Amino acid sequence: MCNLFSNTMPADAMRSLFEVAPDQDHLGNAPPLSAIFPDADVPIVRVGEGGRQLVRARWGWSKAPFGWVTNARKLDGFPWKFAIGRKDQRCLVPATSFAEYHPSQQIAGKSGKPIKAATWFRLIGQGYRPPFAFAGFARDWNWEKQGLRRKSDQPLKDTGTPVRAMAFLTTRPNCIVAPIHPKAMPVILRSTEEFECWLTGSAEEAAALQRPLPDESLEIAFTGAKEDPQPTLGH
Repeated sequence: MCNLFSNTMPADAMRSLFEVAPDQDHLGNAPPLSAIFPDADVPIVRVGEGGRQLVRARWGWSKAPFGWVTNARKLDGFPWKFAIGRKDQRCLVPATSFAEYHPSQQIAGKSGKPIKAATWFRLIGQGYRPPFAFAGFARDWNWEKQGLRRKSDQPLKDTGTPVRAMAFLTTRPNCIVAPIHPKAMPVILRSTEEFECWLTGSAEEAAALQRPLPDESLEIAFTGAKEDPQPTLGH
């Protein structure tokens, strides 16, 4: 369920699109990310004391026996019914494409054995990959209650270094995504008004954004590798 996406926007493009002041950009060096998997560090936009901020978060809200909980769907269930009502836990997740694994097509993996091919989706518009945002949630990771995210995090836990956890909202698929993944697609936000509503609107206003993207706004970019190879140079 959308456990692969890309964000190849440069930092200045993210600042412009999401109206983040230069002094509120806390990303540091932010290279293009052509294949983002769960537990990766990714840029997010949240509202802080100085306005909108660009910060980092790790993709994955919590651990489960099957892996990371990466997506939210039922806003009336725990923990999302609380997160949707907390503006400090809503965020935007910048992206330029997302992928679902094709139900039948395969490609050769690194070992030579066949693996599922990824079908990549892009917005229809100007540029190779018109940028957008997922409607996301972010919170502080609790080292004591939830333990290490990975073994290499032991020094972070020992020093109590803050780490954010991130997940994003999904909804029913539109007609473009459904043949590839019939269960869900990410909630995609494209306009200044949608960004503002998700970040600062009431719980009811934010929840109303949980709907599929119109069919005419999305297309399949390609089916194949687990990486979107060409960067977006701006927006």
